[in-house]
Amino acid sequence: MPEPGEVYWTLGDPRPCIVVSREELNRGDYIVGVLLTTQRVQERRSLPNCVPFQTGEFGLTKDCVAQAESITMIAKDNLDLARGRSGALTDERFRDLVRAIGHVISSDCEPV
Repeated sequence: MPEPGEVYWTLGDPRPCIVVSREELNRGDYIVGVLLTTQRVQERRSLPNCVPFQTGEFGLTKDCVAQAESITMIAKDNLDLARGRSGALTDERFRDLVRAIGHVISSDCEPV
């Protein structure tokens, strides 16, 4: 079962996502995740709605950013569960992502 902060690759349009939904919600058919992109990384890395990651961090194969505004519901069938998780964010990096989501929704957010 996917857990908050874990990184999984998606199927179809293969790119990584970070699970942000609570464990009890992840027991169903969907998770809530934030998609990552390798597009315009240098430009986006300093934006408050993005969290940058470097090649090799948490199993990522390229420099990329998590775009907090791309938070979305993803069917578990669209996660490459056979490949398994690529990695899991540290508490500090997960906190950075939750804060970026808070910036998008104009709220002070902290993980519980």
